[in-house]
Amino acid sequence: MLTLALAFALATSPELDRCLNTGDAARGVTVAIAACFGADYRRADARLNATYRATMKRLPARRQAALRTSQRGWIRQRDSACPLDRSNGAGTIERLNHPACLTKQTDRRTAWLARFR
Repeated sequence: MLTLALAFALATSPELDRCLNTGDAARGVTVAIAACFGADYRRADARLNATYRATMKRLPARRQAALRTSQRGWIRQRDSACPLDRSNGAGTIERLNHPACLTKQTDRRTAWLARFR
């Protein structure tokens, strides 16, 4: 139950909060809760991609190359920071923890990209 509480503590976006407080998710159905966290990650990823494109447009070619290299490195770092545990006994909580971790890493990177010069 503590792990579930941790996953919910990571719920910070209004869209995620709204999703978690409606329908089957509000009744504690794991599949529905996982769908909320997955949708939240997809929204974060879309924001990241839009910010990346906007940042690339305003940079000179030399800085674009540096950002492209940095972004590729960040993707590897994000994936290693948020491994998906598929081992026996990992439990269904992994369906919440993994997208929550991806969202947190992605939101941090989006903020960083917005400041990149």
